[in-house]
Formats: sequence, C-alpha cells, structure tokens
Amino acid sequence: MKLDKLDNVIVHVDDKVIAKSMKKVFKEEIDKIEQELNELYNKYNIKSSKEMEIMASQDEEINKDLEKIKELEEELEKLNSYLREVNMKTI
Repeated sequence: MKLDKLDNVIVHVDDKVIAKSMKKVFKEEIDKIEQELNELYNKYNIKSSKEMEIMASQDEEINKDLEKIKELEEELEKLNSYLREVNMKTI
C-alpha cells in the first residue's frame, strides 16, 4: 500500500473507534494506578492520603510512600476526568 493510500485510510477512521480506544487506554491505566494505590493503602492499613498524613513522621519510607500515594491519587483523578469527557462526547 502506498503512503498516499495509507493516509486516506487513517483519515477515514471513525471517531467512535478512536473514542473506544481512548476509553480502553484510560481504563487500563486507571486499573493499574488503583492496584498500585491499593497496595500502598494496604501496606499502611489506610484508605487515603489524608489518613497517611496523620501518620507522617520523620520516617523517610512513610514520607516517600505518602508522596507516591498523593501522585497516584492525582493521576487517578485526572484519568477519571478524561474518561468522563470521552464518555460524554460519545453519548
């Protein structure tokens, strides 16, 4: 297939296919982040970073994990927001 023919194929990709693909990627990433968060939550027997802040002390490992939890929670919030946007556009 020549490049010009390939370009035409790409142009004709349906928006629904793109949205479906985006949903799949977002859901996979959300699952991955949730799994990592749950591992950290279980490690300290907590349910959120707010609980972890109460435990925060001079312990370097706890503080490192707290920062990781906060980053993951933030990323999860963003991805869920993106997924909601994609869902709204496909309605």
